[in-house]
Amino acid sequence: MADPQALSAYIAETAARLKALTQRSQQDQWHFCLTSDPEPAILTRQDWQQWPLAPLNEREHIAWPRGRQPLWLYQQFAVPETLNEFSVEGLSLRLGLTWWADSAKIYVNGDCVQEGDLFDCFTRIVLSDCVTPGDTFTVALYLRSPGHDDGALVRSEVIYETTSTTFPEPGFVADELTVLKTYVEKLSPQRLPELAAAIAPLDWSTVSQQALFQVELTALRQRLLPLSDWIKQRQIVCVGHAHLDLAWLWPVEDTWQAAERTFQSVLSLQSIFPELTYTHSSPALFEWLETHRPKLFSQVVEAVEAGTWGTDAGLWV
Repeated sequence: MADPQALSAYIAETAARLKALTQRSQQDQWHFCLTSDPEPAILTRQDWQQWPLAPLNEREHIAWPRGRQPLWLYQQFAVPETLNEFSVEGLSLRLGLTWWADSAKIYVNGDCVQEGDLFDCFTRIVLSDCVTPGDTFTVALYLRSPGHDDGALVRSEVIYETTSTTFPEPGFVADELTVLKTYVEKLSPQRLPELAAAIAPLDWSTVSQQALFQVELTALRQRLLPLSDWIKQRQIVCVGHAHLDLAWLWPVEDTWQAAERTFQSVLSLQSIFPELTYTHSSPALFEWLETHRPKLFSQVVEAVEAGTWGTDAGLWV
């Protein structure tokens, strides 16, 4: 297994197999109804199980027409005893969602627990802090398509997690492997055999025995530790950014207003959180700001000179 592509595939397959023990897509289980029924009425209906299952497109999205069209999705989640033979009893349960809709409302057991829109477009809702096999949760989604584009439920998955930092669940270890694989492939591909060798002793026959498999995962993480010093020689610095499209399917005046509000918000946040560094890369917006909002532009210039505002990637208009 010396071939780099084969090693990468082996590591990716292991990560996917681990993730499948505590995470599962629910995209193909939503019942749908294209209706404008008001919320109280539709939430009390008992016929949702007769609604057809929502079809998936080639991207595995649930899509429906543009034009602010309403879509209701409904699904009941039942906690199994195991997921691919791994016991989920006692773990927390989250529902991860990503949508493309100009309005979104999420109901759990009839209660609205979160709202969103095109920009607040994903969440991880806690359904239970500690599940017992047989627990059930009913989830209804109200989504309204954008006026300019088709709507979509992009992702929906259940995620079982543990609150223990000592014994993380398989999905967490899968994420660790994925990050390590990415680092090694890009920065030190000659270490791929070392990473693959650390994975090889994992005893999959213990998956059905949670405590024993946890011992296997702990041993795996110990075998990965020699890679930690090498990774810690590098540092990732996070910066703030706002993606402001210049007149993409809307009047350019809307972009000017969005830029003004965004830049004011960033400066306000930086006064509260001095460690915040922001970067923006649109000369056209800065030119408009200098001409039409000179006071705000001078504040941005001061932030640039102070090193808390970057003007990177000038290829944007």
